[in-house]
Amino acid sequence: MVKNDNDIYKKVLEKGLEQRAEIEKTVKKIYDENQIDNIFLVGCGGSLAVMLPCKYILDELSQITTNVYNASEFVNLNPKTFTKNSLVIVSSYSGKTPETVKAAQMAKAKGAPTIGFMGKADTPLGEAVDYAFANHAETGVTDSKIIMLYQIIFNLLKLRGEYDGYDAFMKAMESLPGNLVKIKETVEARAADWAQANKDEKYFMVLGSGICYGEAYAQAICIFEEMQWIHAQPINSGEFFHGSFEIVREDTNIIILKGDDLSRPLGDRAEQFAKKYSKKVTVLDTKEFELQGVDEKFRGYFSPLVCSAVLDRYSKNIADVRNHPLSTRKYMGIVAY
Repeated sequence: MVKNDNDIYKKVLEKGLEQRAEIEKTVKKIYDENQIDNIFLVGCGGSLAVMLPCKYILDELSQITTNVYNASEFVNLNPKTFTKNSLVIVSSYSGKTPETVKAAQMAKAKGAPTIGFMGKADTPLGEAVDYAFANHAETGVTDSKIIMLYQIIFNLLKLRGEYDGYDAFMKAMESLPGNLVKIKETVEARAADWAQANKDEKYFMVLGSGICYGEAYAQAICIFEEMQWIHAQPINSGEFFHGSFEIVREDTNIIILKGDDLSRPLGDRAEQFAKKYSKKVTVLDTKEFELQGVDEKFRGYFSPLVCSAVLDRYSKNIADVRNHPLSTRKYMGIVAY
């Protein structure tokens, strides 16, 4: 069983929560000084996936249009709806991803306000954005970033008069460090067992929908493929029935993420089919886990954080039993591309 890093993880989440005052100040300044017609969430890989829940929430609660783009696609397309009245939020943990830096520079040249997330502010991305939020950490970076992103979008919703539960939501967020650590502790034994059972697998389907699709996407392309060199396919649970389910056999390894959000019926349907035709189905159901101090109406929004906490332990355990550290790379940051 892999040694946990829960003490560090908890402090990283608390650091994210501590940014609330600065984020409130930043969002208010942007809102007061700019006409915001739409929002662009821009990044690559895991830094892009972590922003997908924000689009889901904004699409549910706001009339503002939110767009999610891979940074290269954003730069090359230069969407017609992207103007000086767009709020651009960019993310790159290294702060050096060339296409993400270029996207931030393009936004600044157009006069659009920019907010950036990176490990260290003293990086090309940190220098390219109007407002930089650094979240350097050994673990928990993704969850800390989600917390800060939520602070941004719920502040914006409050200022636009589209959400009257801001204070209660922020209070619920304060419970996350303790709750997510307990969830990690709860799944530790099953994560170790899962890793042993799946260490020789060659292919995974990772299903998710709604607010949890970003977690499914990141688990497939960032963890399994980038960090473990295992073939994996991220699939929207609704789209599963429009192609991918045809290759399901009794030995097809399927992971299904089910959140407490409005897309839950998609996960239920996928689970019913998968368990009927495959003997290798793992369901991560966020409804299973206690979130003490969190009102039922907020649970759906916290589903990505629950998935991330659980998958972190699964990922670290399988990396350990395969003797393939999550930091191992063949191409990324090593060769020219």
